[in-house]
Amino acid sequence: PTLHSIAQQTDRRFQLVLVNNASTDESEQLARKACQPMTDIAVQFLNENQPGKIFALRTGLAEAGTAYVATLDADTIYPPDYVARILREFAAGEGVAAVLAFDHPAGVEGLHATARQRLFADYFPSKCHTGGFGQAFDRAMLEECGGFCPDLWPFVLEDHEIIHRIGKLGSLAYASDHICAPSDRRSDRSDCSWTTFERIAYKLMPAARMDWFFYSFLTKRFERRGLRNIKLRDQAWLKSNPA
Repeated sequence: PTLHSIAQQTDRRFQLVLVNNASTDESEQLARKACQPMTDIAVQFLNENQPGKIFALRTGLAEAGTAYVATLDADTIYPPDYVARILREFAAGEGVAAVLAFDHPAGVEGLHATARQRLFADYFPSKCHTGGFGQAFDRAMLEECGGFCPDLWPFVLEDHEIIHRIGKLGSLAYASDHICAPSDRRSDRSDCSWTTFERIAYKLMPAARMDWFFYSFLTKRFERRGLRNIKLRDQAWLKSNPA
């Protein structure tokens, strides 16, 4: 379904890079079959044998050849105008470092971001209010800030940490009509995410203290809880629904 939604994009000015990150099922075969109808889109298949999302992201970025780079998750549905809205937001102002899409699990057709998400983005415009499923970057700025680097950040929440780094170089663009729909299997990620206290602290932490927040405060807490990036490979939804 994710690749089907990409195939329906109204703006075709993009390349599609798919990374097999040490998959143990038939995902690559399914992906290749789903991409066959995309005859007007350049599709590239890569392999990254070191497990961990951060390594897959690094491999994909190294091979992408475009001015902007969007990260996609394999369980997210994107509306037909998703690419068009990314390009629109980058073109709307100078110095845009990242365009961020709100998530709306109920669906994507004709929907807008929830009032709470919009409120957070209005009050905390320099913070990340979405995940890696809905992030697009100015490639030059992304590389300048270090890109997807396991040496800089080996833990979960790499989607928030990368926004912290790239946000030093440019602005973040949010638009209430720029959305996507992550799978409902994300409803419980408590075993590989931050606590409510850490989440609130992130939103309220002043910019001057954000380096300390990530590289001292969160680093110590995540290390203690075993929240390295590889933790994202745990498939909690299969444990509760083995069928």
